[in-house]
Amino acid sequence: MDPLMEDTKTEAPTLNLLGQAAAKLVQYGNNASNNIQDTFTNMTIHGWLRLTVIVGGYLLLRPYVLKYSVKAAVNKMEEEDEREKAAAAAMTPNELRGAKQLLEDHLEDDTADGTGADWGQRARVRQRTMLKEMLEAEEQRRLEEEEVDKDIAEFLVD
Repeated sequence: MDPLMEDTKTEAPTLNLLGQAAAKLVQYGNNASNNIQDTFTNMTIHGWLRLTVIVGGYLLLRPYVLKYSVKAAVNKMEEEDEREKAAAAAMTPNELRGAKQLLEDHLEDDTADGTGADWGQRARVRQRTMLKEMLEAEEQRRLEEEEVDKDIAEFLVD
């Protein structure tokens, strides 16, 4: 045998895992490019008409499908809100009064002297008081806003 021929028959170096993945991606890219090119170069009139009908149908139907899906999502969210309100309404007014009384009792508990385990108790009480005042101010602002809305609503034409 010819010594030059033996050298050409030597094994090719094997690729590591990353090299094999890159080679597969290159192969997939080449296949996709060839398939797309062949598809458009060999397309008949029947194929072009079919493609036009599919794309046109998509463009015409897409807004309606989106509108329907938004409406279905809104209905689902409204149902969830109604279930949450029903669960919140399950609490009786007497239970609410009791919870409010417990909150006020806890806020009025100002017996901390600032030593030992009670360190920071006064700061927590001040924080709770400030939060309570902020919530009351926000509620007052909302009530005023509703009054303004009612004043504007009487001028609106149905």
